[in-house]
Amino acid sequence: MRPMPLAVLAAAAVLTLAACGGSDDSESADSTPSASAETSATPEPAETSGAPAAEQTQLKVDETIQDDAMGDTVKITGVVRDFPVTSNTAIAEGGGEWVLVQIDATSGEKYSGGLSGVFSLYTPDGTLAGASTTIVDGDMEAAGFTPFEAPDAGEQGTGWQAFQVNTRADAYQLQYKRLGANVIGSDQTIPTKVWKVDLPTS
Repeated sequence: MRPMPLAVLAAAAVLTLAACGGSDDSESADSTPSASAETSATPEPAETSGAPAAEQTQLKVDETIQDDAMGDTVKITGVVRDFPVTSNTAIAEGGGEWVLVQIDATSGEKYSGGLSGVFSLYTPDGTLAGASTTIVDGDMEAAGFTPFEAPDAGEQGTGWQAFQVNTRADAYQLQYKRLGANVIGSDQTIPTKVWKVDLPTS
């Protein structure tokens, strides 16, 4: 009788704040997106400070991450720079920015647990620029950006993932880290793997 494998998404998910590469580079897929720019100005945040708000810029992205081991597909379809957050103006005033990345993900049915990857922003030289966060979900929803929620096994989810960047950079690289797992009932292990997508700047 054919066993039904079940992945335990285990603690291989330690978020290191260092550049992903190393032993994972043999399995990493670097890609450069083809993008067309769509720039639009949004109203300045509420009058909580005298500092001028940066102009929001939205760009299209067309990149697909295919995780054959888990059966997951992750599409990166857009990025927003300088998203105006009225609930927390200190980041922009201190030289940082809020970045939103649009994600369209489908979780495979090979294993239970759903999409298990972690998204982070890096600068092109491999320095961590910002971790994903949900603390501005309210601002996103008010502006018409649906927050991203990782889909369960066999399901699909689309939305925007926010990143808090304390030191603004000219360009960013999105890294998706698929967490390692052990398959119950066998000696099979699924190693951690990192995909890298260079986000467009114009």
